[in-house]
Amino acid sequence: MITKFDSLFAGHVDMDNVGYGGVPVNDRRFPSEHLVTAFDKAEAMAKLMDRLGYDTFWMAEHHFQHEGYECIPNLLMMAVHLAHLTHSLNIGCGLQHHPDVAPAAPC
Repeated sequence: MITKFDSLFAGHVDMDNVGYGGVPVNDRRFPSEHLVTAFDKAEAMAKLMDRLGYDTFWMAEHHFQHEGYECIPNLLMMAVHLAHLTHSLNIGCGLQHHPDVAPAAPC
């Protein structure tokens, strides 16, 4: 029986003109005012998930990528902020490793 529910937010912003016929990813440029909307989105999601009884809210840290994906530059600070706004929601960190860059350190 499933007893815990989680969700992942990689820190994207709302985008128009996406998909096969849309603006190519590398050609997208969003102003800072739009990139920071990822913070409000994360806050709204965390509050709703806490209210609905979710177990964990997973997020990913990246550094304001201009194409609009993964726009949370400091995940630890965001997690502290969200912990002050929620009551029982766990905050988790997802990370990615590119195998061509460097070997991943064991946990």
